[in-house]
Parts: sequence; C-alpha cells; structure tokens
Amino acid sequence: MKTLLIHLLTLLLGLLVHNSQAQSAATPTYKGSEIDLTMFKAATLYKGANNQLIAKGLNVTAIADIVALEPNQWRITVAFHTSKTVIDERDIWLQLRSNINAAEVHINGYHLFSNGIVGTSMPTETTGRSMVRQRIPKAYLHGGLNNLTVRFSNFHHQQGATFRDLSIGNLSELSRHSTVMSIAPLLFSGIFVFAIFVNLALYFSLNRKRVFALLATTFLFNFLLMASEAMYWNGLLNTVTVADSYTLRRIIEALIYFCLIGVIYFEFDLATKHFTGAISVFLAALLAAIFLHWPPALVLSFVALAFSVFGMIKKPSSNPVIVLSLLIITTFNVLDEFNLIEQYDFVFSHPLITSIIFKLDNLGMILFALLMVFSSAKNIWNKTQTLNQTQLKLAKLEYQFVQKHIQPHFLMNSLMSLQQLVSKEPATASEMIDALSEEFHLLTIMSKQKLVPIQQEIDMCHTHLKIMSIQQRAQYQLKVQGIAGDEEIPPAIFHTLVENGITHGYSGNEAASFVLSKETGNGTCYKLFNNGKVTVPPKDKTTSGSGLNYIKAQLEAWQPDQWTLTAGEVEGGWETVIKVNETI
Repeated sequence: MKTLLIHLLTLLLGLLVHNSQAQSAATPTYKGSEIDLTMFKAATLYKGANNQLIAKGLNVTAIADIVALEPNQWRITVAFHTSKTVIDERDIWLQLRSNINAAEVHINGYHLFSNGIVGTSMPTETTGRSMVRQRIPKAYLHGGLNNLTVRFSNFHHQQGATFRDLSIGNLSELSRHSTVMSIAPLLFSGIFVFAIFVNLALYFSLNRKRVFALLATTFLFNFLLMASEAMYWNGLLNTVTVADSYTLRRIIEALIYFCLIGVIYFEFDLATKHFTGAISVFLAALLAAIFLHWPPALVLSFVALAFSVFGMIKKPSSNPVIVLSLLIITTFNVLDEFNLIEQYDFVFSHPLITSIIFKLDNLGMILFALLMVFSSAKNIWNKTQTLNQTQLKLAKLEYQFVQKHIQPHFLMNSLMSLQQLVSKEPATASEMIDALSEEFHLLTIMSKQKLVPIQQEIDMCHTHLKIMSIQQRAQYQLKVQGIAGDEEIPPAIFHTLVENGITHGYSGNEAASFVLSKETGNGTCYKLFNNGKVTVPPKDKTTSGSGLNYIKAQLEAWQPDQWTLTAGEVEGGWETVIKVNETI
C-alpha cells in the first residue's frame, strides 16, 4: 500500500510538473561558453530498471523534488546542440557537481565516466565524489544534436538528489569556478589555524582559562568548515560521508554557535542558571530552524548575540569586544543569507573579492577571531605593564622591608635588652644573640628569593617570636595547623603579619598566641589568627602601611589577579585571611 501510494504521488507530481512547463522548451546550445544544462527546463526523468517515464521539461529543482520522494534508480536525459566547428576548435569538458551518491554519465551512448557505483539497493550503492570533471572525446560528439544521459541512484541519501551543476565548457572556465570558490576558504583556513594556536598558547600560559580552550575549539570547527569547503570545490570529498555536504555544514555551524554560548558564559562570568537558560533557548531555536526551514546559522547567531547583550547588562564593566564581534557575525549572516551585496558590480571585479563575498558568513567569523586575538593581546599587554609596575614596586618594598628590620630603633631595643641580660642572665642573652643572628640570616636569604619553602617562613616567625618573648618577658607562641611545609610562598608575608599582630594587638608583657592554618578546596586559604586586643592599624605606621603593601605586591607578583587579602575582628581576636584561587 505504501509503495503504491509513493508511485501515485510520483506520477501525480510528474504530471503537474509536466503540465506546468512548456514541453517545447528550447534545447540549450553550446557555442563555446560554459552552460549548465540543469538550469534549462530540458531534462527528461525516468525511474527504475525499466526506465519508466516520469516527466519531461524539468530543471534541477523539479528533478530534486521528484527524486526525493523515494530511493530508487533514476535516469535523466538532456539534449543540447553544438556545431562541428566548436567541436573541432575547442576541447569540451563536462563537470558534474552534486550531492547525488552515485552516477554514470554517457554522451550519445558512449560511457564518459562513473562517479561511485550506481546500485539497486543501499548495500550495492557506492558513494562517489562531490565533483567530477572529465574531457569529452571529440569522437563522442556530433555536430548538431547531442544527448547527455545521467544514470544515478539515491539509496544512501534519498533527499539529496540535487545536481548543483551539470556543465559543459572549456577547462579554464570550469576551473575558474573552483578557484574562485576555493580562495576564501583557503585564506580563512590559514587565519583560523593562527587563531587556534594563539588561543591554545593563551590557554596553557594563563592558568588554563577555559574561555581560551572554547575559543580554540570554535576556531577548529571553523577551520574544518573552511577546509571541507575547499575540498568540496575541488572534488576531494565524498558526496555522502557521515552526512551530505549541506547537512554536514549545518552540523558544524551548530557546534560553532554552541561553543560561542560557552565563550560568552565564561567571558562574562555568568551564573550557571544563565548558561542553562541560554542552552535551552539555543536548542529551541535550532529545532525551530530545522522544522520551519529557517537558516540555522542566522537564527543561532541572533541567539548568541542576545546572550552576549544579556551578559553585558549583567556585567557592564566587562570587555564589550565580544558583543561587537557577535553583532558583526549576525550582520554578515543577514547579508549572506539574503544576498544583499551580490547584486553590485564590484563583487565580480576580482576573484578574491568574489570569493570573499560568497563567504560573507565565514568572513564574520574571521573578524570575530581577529578581534578576540587583538583583545587578548591587548589584555596581556596591559597585564604585562601592570606586572612590571608591580615588580618595580615590589623591589622598592623589599628594600624598605630589609631597612625596617635593621632600623636603629630595632637594633637599639635589641641591644638594650642584651645589655641588661648579659650581666644578669647570660644564658638568656646567648639565646637572644642566636635568635637575632638566625633571623637576620633567614631575612638575608629570603629577601633574594621570589618564593621560599613555607617551613622556612614558619621558622623565621618562630625566631622572631622568640626574640620578642625575651624582649617583652612574655610568652609569644605560634601554632601551625594543616601545613605540610613543602609548598612555596612569597618570602616574609606571614612574618610581616605576625609583626603587625604583635604591634597592634598586644601591649606590655601580655602573652601572645598565633595560629597559622591552611584550608584547601576551592583554591588555597591561609588564615593567621591572634588573640590580642583588636586595634585598627594606623595608616601612617610603617608596620601597617608598607608592611601590608609589601604583602599585596608579593601576592600580585606570585598569583596575578588570583588572590584576596582580608582582615577583621573575629571571636577572641583578629584574623587575617589570604586566599589564592588555585590549590597550592
């Protein structure tokens, strides 16, 4: 019943097409300039092994509409005129460019070429190439009327029986089309490869930021799209692989815009719920485009643009380059889809211009790639300048830091304490001399290093607390929790915090207790607690001003933009927290 219905529909459509077209359509004539035979309403279509006549006077659109109704063996015949003079004076070539899976071409009963193997079922059908170009021997042609026959099957790709062109011309004319249509894809492929490597380099050099991995993936899909275009126009692709060329292009385009949604999510640092919502809209728009036959790339570019505008509204301080880039992509998609530029004469003034105009949608992606590379380069330059300034500032603060530890009042206090201890408590005096010597020794070593083992830092804190315990005749102690001692940190940051804690948390001979702890999870968190009475450090004091500035400069040089330093009153004392975004 189903087969009968298909046959009836085929016959009905054939009759309608047949009646709607002039059966006496003029036979095309080849005079030496290229002609595409499928553009004329001159083809006759037959079906099946018994060559059942379906319709006459068909062009490429009518052929595709009928053949798409069922998988089968098919045959079209097209007559064309040429003169004996043209045959004798010129080499005549035939070009078949289609997404028909397999075809055989005959001229006046002579077999010209086979593209794949025409089958009677899916297992017996073998796919051919997207384009075949073959010289027609002069002996195959007649001065006057010639008959071209194409036998083909569509078992693997029922919906794709479309002759994109079945052209007769000289080799230079036919090659020119391939050249023009290959220039932009080859040029764009090189630019996308450049963008891939730039973003991979940024990914591995900048703490593996996921936005760069997604950008590299986006440009990889664009490269594959351009490479497949260049191969298609030179007959290097099968007519059907995983999918036909049209479907394959749409799949790659969907993957490109899916990646762009991820780029926007990470670039604007949006909430997970916003990303989930964007993906839902993306999938709905894609399904609508498929079922309503809208151009998917155009629809999805509007979705990506809308999401980027949303991100800019949520984070106004963010870089607007991505919004501008997506606006350009969407604009170029509109221009390409509705052919708004191809009507102007300048489009055909040069092969490069022609090729680029025919790939306007991909040109939008090229501009996006270049803008993102430029934006990343600018950000890196700014960060490099900031880092250089930070390092210069850090060098000055390191000098100030060393100076602070050898100031006359520090030496004077230490010497006065020693003077009293030498005569009364020589053993304690000896301990203090050893402690002072150890602290200056550690300070000298650490001030020359960018990073030091945290155990060395802890040892210096213990030594300093021992000196202060002797000077103040009070018990100063430091407990350490959750620290293995093998990680490295900038020198003297905890030592500086301990000094600040002593200066601003205690007076007289009060006992002092410090606790240094470490937590890991979402990064690394160091906490330094002291049980002193809380007083806000005056801003004009060296210990609070240059001391904290020194710590901040060290942290920025160590982990640029990846740290926070907070301090505040907690139950029982004061706590300073240093958080680094990555786990140490």
